[in-house]
Amino acid sequence: MPDSWWPPASDRRRAVALTASAVLAFLVFQPQVRRAGLVVLRGPFTLTKSVVEALWMLPRLPELERENGLLRAALIQRQLELAGLREALRRTQTEAELEALEGAQAGTVARVIGRAPFPGQQTVLIDHGARQGVGLGTVAINAGGMVGRVTELIGASSATVTLLTDPDSRVAAVIERSRENGLLVGLGRSACELRYLDSETDVKPGDRILTAGLEGPIPKGLRLGTVTAVRRDVEGGWATATIRPEARVNRLEEVLIVPAAGPEADE
Repeated sequence: MPDSWWPPASDRRRAVALTASAVLAFLVFQPQVRRAGLVVLRGPFTLTKSVVEALWMLPRLPELERENGLLRAALIQRQLELAGLREALRRTQTEAELEALEGAQAGTVARVIGRAPFPGQQTVLIDHGARQGVGLGTVAINAGGMVGRVTELIGASSATVTLLTDPDSRVAAVIERSRENGLLVGLGRSACELRYLDSETDVKPGDRILTAGLEGPIPKGLRLGTVTAVRRDVEGGWATATIRPEARVNRLEEVLIVPAAGPEADE
């Protein structure tokens, strides 16, 4: 092939330099290409840095684990403190509500510290007893109404409250709307029954039931519950009403203990 067809060496070097410059300019002025190139170039350095950092951290792993354990323990402690503060705030608010009830000036707020272990036995243990002026027949109430009565003193600073829902509970009651009387009896669960009603008694679902005040220790007009159902036996001449207690006895945490103003209730 004739030598005159192939460019001189100087021209070839110039063409290579121009091509390289063009490629370099393209790489520099194209962001995506430039970023990809930088990633490729930085890859070995990043890997080397990660390996060095890992090797440097290895001797500190036991210390870091200990610090991590201390941080977890501190976090749990803070959570416990926060839970305690929330409970203290809730108790303060509940006590303020109880102390604002009518007749609260004669009573004292007691905490529920225990419950009967048997489902059919509806009683609670409170942290007040004879030392705080609590006696048999003392009435326990909350913002919802009457909760029950003290039926046993245990030591100097605790007592048992038999709740309205206990099968042994008996409270003279009156239907607020019609003023007809009956006897509120516990059913052993979260309900009561109003008994000894005439078949013609004016009672219907939604009626509110109050204390009749026929027993000396129990003030008149305390809320007991609401009628949810009525059963009538016209031939037998009787009727009974199922009552949902106004106070949610399964949620009790504090109660207001109001000393009996009259003789002790009949056993």
